[in-house]
Amino acid sequence: MEYVVLDADDKPERVVRAAELALAAGGGRGAGWITLATDDKEARIEQLEDLGLEVQQDQDWLMTIQLSEQPALKLHERYALHTELESDLIITRATLHGGVVSSGRMAVVGADAVADRIETDPAHRRRGLGSAVMASLVETAAAQGAKRGILIASIDGLRLYRSLGWKVVADIIIARC
Repeated sequence: MEYVVLDADDKPERVVRAAELALAAGGGRGAGWITLATDDKEARIEQLEDLGLEVQQDQDWLMTIQLSEQPALKLHERYALHTELESDLIITRATLHGGVVSSGRMAVVGADAVADRIETDPAHRRRGLGSAVMASLVETAAAQGAKRGILIASIDGLRLYRSLGWKVVADIIIARC
């Protein structure tokens, strides 16, 4: 079970409550975890460790964009792009000879679109596939009424998202019980 805290700096008591819930989630080590956004990473890490949680060492960032600001991009003609809409979840796949080489998904929640699991096969990187997948997701989300994009970027995705106009708004910390 994941608990997300977006206002950890303004309301650290929410971190305490999320930790209580994560620790009570049961199911063994790592069954509950917290993802929080912060501008004061050191203070939040100390707080999480004091609460008995194990902080992951990965560096991640909360990023956002107004969807209308992301550029539309075309995919190289040797690849095909397929986008499906399943309720409020958009799934886009780039394929080569029928095999998936890049993919991603985006959930639309009101005016927000949350991108997740943007991946490209290592053998097909640096060919614009991630950019094309993101462009397709954004276009479809905007058609569904979304205005703002939100995602958590890893170090691997940071350069891609910045190149598309996404802005870092906070550090992300992930802690497990």
